[in-house]
Amino acid sequence: MSFFTSRINKRLLTGTAGILVVLVLWGLLARRYHPLILPSPAETFQALKGLWNSGRLWQSTLITLKRTAAGYSLAVLTGLFFAVLLRSNRFCRYLFRPLFTIIQTIPPVIWLVFAVIWFGIADDLTPVFLIFIVTFPVIFVNIFTGLDSIDLRLVEMARVYRSPGKRIIFKIYLPALIPHLVSAVSIGASFAWKSTIFAEFIGSSRGVGFDLSMANSNLETEKLFAWALVLIILMLAFEYGILQPVKRYVTRWNYDEEK
Repeated sequence: MSFFTSRINKRLLTGTAGILVVLVLWGLLARRYHPLILPSPAETFQALKGLWNSGRLWQSTLITLKRTAAGYSLAVLTGLFFAVLLRSNRFCRYLFRPLFTIIQTIPPVIWLVFAVIWFGIADDLTPVFLIFIVTFPVIFVNIFTGLDSIDLRLVEMARVYRSPGKRIIFKIYLPALIPHLVSAVSIGASFAWKSTIFAEFIGSSRGVGFDLSMANSNLETEKLFAWALVLIILMLAFEYGILQPVKRYVTRWNYDEEK
């Protein structure tokens, strides 16, 4: 236990030291440039404090998180459904796979232009559509690859020996699928978050991306940096507060199942 605690403390100290180095370098560089080009850490934190006091910080962040969760959840469920469908049905595989490849090939900026043309500067629909259309192929490909990697001979052998369906799922399907599912969730979350900000920047009238757009139009560089800090903090919180614990749990569960 003490060894585990010391490792966590070492990581925290190393991470804190890295952040301090970045802040020091940032402060030194800010002295050489006009605040319009590079605001200092103090000016950025002052802008962040202003966003907090005005309530804009929480309002915009919650809107962006809600849109991200909606589009991302829809992409995960749809990707899982089509991965299972195409893996089990050869006709559907030949029918839909080229379409999914085309969707994945088209750049997000083109999808965003289409969304603005189709839906206008919509509060929720345009960002949610872009999140879904960008994230869905990533989720689908990872889950389909996991399903395709399952050795069907093991499944047939388990059925020959009349193994229960539950045992086949937990001993064959899940151990092969879970690493790909975790990868899909992790990569998809990053795509979803970036897509939300991008869509709000161009195709919305609310949210963090919209506030970034307004700060850019008004040449309020300190607010741009403040919102960038908010985005970094949220991504770090999601990565180390949710994804990393889930990955550790899944890895430990997968190892225990294999034993």
